[in-house]
Amino acid sequence: MPDRPIPHRDAHDPETAHDPETAHDPDTAHEPSAALVVVAAGTGSRLGASVHKALVTLGDQPLVEFTLRRLLEVAWLEPVVLVGHADDRPALEDLAARLPRAVTLVDGGARRQDSVAAGVAAAGDAEVVLVHDAARPFPPRERLAELATAARATGCALLASPVTDTLKAVREEAAGDGARDATGGAERDATGGAAREATGVPAGGPASRRPARVVERTVPREGLWAAQTPQAFVVSTLRELLAAADSEGRTVTDEASLFEHAGRGVRIVEGSRINFKITTAEDLALARAVLAGEGERAEP
Repeated sequence: MPDRPIPHRDAHDPETAHDPETAHDPDTAHEPSAALVVVAAGTGSRLGASVHKALVTLGDQPLVEFTLRRLLEVAWLEPVVLVGHADDRPALEDLAARLPRAVTLVDGGARRQDSVAAGVAAAGDAEVVLVHDAARPFPPRERLAELATAARATGCALLASPVTDTLKAVREEAAGDGARDATGGAERDATGGAAREATGVPAGGPASRRPARVVERTVPREGLWAAQTPQAFVVSTLRELLAAADSEGRTVTDEASLFEHAGRGVRIVEGSRINFKITTAEDLALARAVLAGEGERAEP
């Protein structure tokens, strides 16, 4: 099916329908310009939902629609491309038609970088592009202008937050391997008995046959930042590096690492800890709690 902008009919908020005559307000002429690619092509198997992750509900909307609506409030993000799973196209076309601005819908690929490449290819002649995961529904919109400006200057910039937790490097061992502690087996037998008494589950039951996770060392957190999206790029360089990775058979988990591999500078713009990614059912419950809190603060 050919890629095309999806016409819009905003049932949620007709007052915000996009008007080409007023899209470029002189008061916002100083703002940057950039394309936006929202990636929603994953299946979300770790979420355990009956639909692909992009279509799980957050508030009264599919997750991808919730995320898009927030980003579409940033007027200078244009054009907007949504990369979805091919099996979700009918649902994505329906939700795109409800949005306040037109989006171009394209099918994703087998890997994240394939999906990003498809989205960037549909971004036209934009000089800078912001790539965002649909699974991050609370992007800090107030940081995006700085992000785009940094990418224009350096080629690549991403949102990230400094790591605040204590980090442990962990290895997994088969059940029973290396499980003796410094006090010997007698104490382990005693704790096993305590576990049986406290939980009613025999120490030798199913839980004890799971791989044991053992701390190897504490990892210093100084200088460590957790990467987020959006990540912003000069389009011509991103296309070049995506093509190089494809020809070399390299798979990456984010596009900024393409720039790192090529020895190019990557700028950090501090993001927000609320800009977390929904991966598990626990993450989705947290997002719903954040949304409920926003609603409470908005009440008079």
